[in-house]
Amino acid sequence: MAGAGDRWQRRLHLRPALATCLLLLTSCLTYKQVELVDVTNVSVEKMDAKGIALRVNALIENPNGYRIHVLDPDVDLYLNDKFIGKGVLDSALVLDKRSTQLHSVPLHTELEGGSLMMLLLSGVLNGNEFKLGAKGTVVGKAGFIRKRFPFEMEERITR
Repeated sequence: MAGAGDRWQRRLHLRPALATCLLLLTSCLTYKQVELVDVTNVSVEKMDAKGIALRVNALIENPNGYRIHVLDPDVDLYLNDKFIGKGVLDSALVLDKRSTQLHSVPLHTELEGGSLMMLLLSGVLNGNEFKLGAKGTVVGKAGFIRKRFPFEMEERITR
């Protein structure tokens, strides 16, 4: 019967260790909403018949105690409320833990068939000012956890 007593004793020692592991894991899962505080600048880096390259300077707050890697954007871009294509991040974006930082985010879009021609015909790009809009979601990843975040922004751009 000594063997059964040893097993019972080992089980009693495993329970506090298991409870501690579960507590640590659930504390890692607490999440506070990441906030797009402000868009300080949007610049058109390149525009041609194939697409548009942009740089967006965004002030982003991450109140969480862990870094978040921004991935997999699903972004619809609009010029003067007309859909021009899907936005794609050109480089990785990492939000440091418990920080509010200005991030320079390069992105581009390949124009949907005929979008540039339609924009030129409608006079959107002939003026000195136009409105750039972005609406969609991005995935934030921290360790094994992923969460999709919706966002929407609109900015006036002067050429």
